[in-house]
Amino acid sequence: MGSDEAIDLLYRAFCNPGKDNVIILPPTYGMYEVSANINDVEIRKVNLLPNFQLDLEKIAETIDKNTKIIFICSPNNPTGNSINRTDIETILANFKGIVVIDEAYINYAKQKTFIQELTEYGNLGSFANFFQSLGPCRFAFGNGFFFYKSDRCFKQN
Repeated sequence: MGSDEAIDLLYRAFCNPGKDNVIILPPTYGMYEVSANINDVEIRKVNLLPNFQLDLEKIAETIDKNTKIIFICSPNNPTGNSINRTDIETILANFKGIVVIDEAYINYAKQKTFIQELTEYGNLGSFANFFQSLGPCRFAFGNGFFFYKSDRCFKQN
């Protein structure tokens, strides 16, 4: 539902099974870990701080040469808070892999979307959802937006 297929495609396109790792920031959306397990990609968890913001120091310590993706959910699912924009920009400026900003619930937040920044950062990806409710039925359509500049566009064995 929503961005689940796009999450899976990121693992398949950019991660080598049994070798690479990604960083997630619990508590967060569960499909990042489910897709990693399906694709045999190591999950490294860096818990959010007690105020549900990024622990930049711990994230930096967790990154190694096989870290390919950092998933940041903002507004976060399940906590509902927005991650500090300057902290996200710090990661974008310093991490050489892909930074995915999952903005599935951006329409319910005061923060502005990172989609407008796609050409500013060569390693930025953003997910957005379009929700439609029709009576008792609810549909979510996921969109992934990426602008990835690299001499290594896809995984290499």
